[in-house]
Amino acid sequence: MKKILSVLFIVGIALSFVACGGDGVTTSTTTTSSTSSNTSTTAASHYPVISGATDIAITINGTFDQTAGVTASDAEDGDLTSSIIITGTVNLAAVGIYTLTYFVEDLDGNPASVTRHITVNGMDGCEIHQELIGGVCVDIEPTDIVIMHGAVYEIDPFNAEYTGTDQLARQAQQRAVEALYNVRVIYRSYPAEAAWGPSRINSIINASVAGEPLADIYWNVSDWIQQLAEADAIVDVTKYMSTHGTNIDDEYYDIGGYQGGIYGFDSNRLTVSSGLYYNADLVESLGVDNPTELYLAGDWNWSTFEDWAVQVQTLLSAQASDMYAVGGMLSYYAESMIPLNGGSLINFNTGRVSFAQNPALETYDFLTSLYSQGVFEVNPAYDAGSPEWMAGKVALHPGDLWFINADSRWGTLPFELGFVPYPVADDFAGEYASPVSAVALMSLASGLGAEKEELAFKVWNEIQLWKTPEQQITDFELSLITKFDDELYIEAYLDIYDKIYLELINAVGISAFSENGWTRNINTAIREGTARTIVDQIRPVYETALEEYLGN
Repeated sequence: MKKILSVLFIVGIALSFVACGGDGVTTSTTTTSSTSSNTSTTAASHYPVISGATDIAITINGTFDQTAGVTASDAEDGDLTSSIIITGTVNLAAVGIYTLTYFVEDLDGNPASVTRHITVNGMDGCEIHQELIGGVCVDIEPTDIVIMHGAVYEIDPFNAEYTGTDQLARQAQQRAVEALYNVRVIYRSYPAEAAWGPSRINSIINASVAGEPLADIYWNVSDWIQQLAEADAIVDVTKYMSTHGTNIDDEYYDIGGYQGGIYGFDSNRLTVSSGLYYNADLVESLGVDNPTELYLAGDWNWSTFEDWAVQVQTLLSAQASDMYAVGGMLSYYAESMIPLNGGSLINFNTGRVSFAQNPALETYDFLTSLYSQGVFEVNPAYDAGSPEWMAGKVALHPGDLWFINADSRWGTLPFELGFVPYPVADDFAGEYASPVSAVALMSLASGLGAEKEELAFKVWNEIQLWKTPEQQITDFELSLITKFDDELYIEAYLDIYDKIYLELINAVGISAFSENGWTRNINTAIREGTARTIVDQIRPVYETALEEYLGN
């Protein structure tokens, strides 16, 4: 519990201040301080403070000095005004809303930044969101910005069932952006005919072809980008990344990229999602070693995993014939254990099909040997798992972090869930690496027109609560506290949470469950001990698909 309390202490380090500009438009100034969980000095006052960068409105062809009245200071270093760096431009000859960012660092390298908006109004005396009709300034109808999502309660801060973080701050941010740009942000669920996968992809494409996009911004996954981009259903946002998208993490250049363009983006930092979860109540009742304790002690490799699974299976078989040490599909284990033997399936960085190379072959052989010892359940299932797992008759199962609280997955499990990373090969000397694919991200719909397209991208960016990497780590740790009952599991997760690499196995256009799909074939091949033969048969198909994906 000591570690959990220290995390809560860190939350106080990030302070947000809301100030009102001279024209009544709300602006946000964020002062950020970074310390470790075992440091007692928070002292936000030791960080620079930028003052005077409030939002203002001026008339077209008027005068504006972006430095006037803006100062920066630090409690230790004094006046830092001359060190302020200003990015962004204001065109005084064109009506519009312009964004300037003021950035400064103190002598210790501690940063502070402020974003301000400069509104340039027309000569008719009307404000920017008004037009002159019959000598009267009339409000212009707001523009709708529609964001389509599979679970709007996760991102809509005004939703009665909102499950995200910082609800009040997000509501205030959205209201301010809506007022600033005269827009209405609307969150809409995907229609029933676009439930998931091919049906959702086809719905987005068909709507684009018909010239009636389902939304302005789509929530989708990285594995769909190739199909959607080639169908011109989503647009390349590269041209916006150096302006409106400067806050977006560089990792989305690869994860949301396709053949030189960027088609996917998000505000979150990517973290490890996949891992092994176990029935902590059952494991404790058996009196065997706790897998998480083995991992934290540096003793969680293939041999230890095998010994643990065989011991658990022996004890469970003495209780009932339908109880198993290990559950889930074999492909899950192979995909996550191959990189822990120094390999990959299709690694973005190498640009090669690697699932038939030695690290992968050795992993298949190990899993075949383990399977032959009868430790795996006989009727496994994907995702949520088999009825036996759900009923507490299987000790350990692969899964994703979001499963824990989801009613459609493990939110209703009748036992405590423990977490442990996948085991590493006995002679593996590298760092832990977890493949990420099907990454949730946003894409900008095509067919909006240049003005609406840019507006939608700009609005999405400005309604986000952009946080520093340190703040994101703190938020992530706090989210783990809501998922796990024991600090032990949180400690294990934080040990590997950011050790990821981009895996392309499901992104190159070959369905996982098609005739040549790696997932479908490897599940059978590991059980039958034919993996080495099978991967050689399907490798040419993937090599051709990868060449097309990379545009070679």
